[in-house]
Amino acid sequence: FRQLHQWQLWQQEIGSGMELPQSLQEKCRKAFTSASYSESILQNGVVRELKAVGLDLDEEVLLGSGYRVDALVKFSDGGKLVVEVDGPSHFIERRPTGSTTLKHRQVGKLDRIEVVSVPHRE
Repeated sequence: FRQLHQWQLWQQEIGSGMELPQSLQEKCRKAFTSASYSESILQNGVVRELKAVGLDLDEEVLLGSGYRVDALVKFSDGGKLVVEVDGPSHFIERRPTGSTTLKHRQVGKLDRIEVVSVPHRE
């Protein structure tokens, strides 16, 4: 069901007009948004540093697309920025995995929020 939700997001992204039946969309979204998550030591450290420089942010934010992001920075002018702390599991030989690339792209296009990745090696 999680992958069907991503397929539905892709259909929205490309403007195909194709949709799953509403009841199936709801079931898929529920499966997608209920996936477990965990905060890493690296993520906590990055968030701590962002707060230390005075940025206003929320952690582990569920966006309209159904994606959960590590941090959502809120600016005084109403602007927003997603910060994703990407650990080793988000990479294969120093390149982002397909699921990481898909998430960043869909958040940018569907939620209309720029995504900044903080790779574990930086």
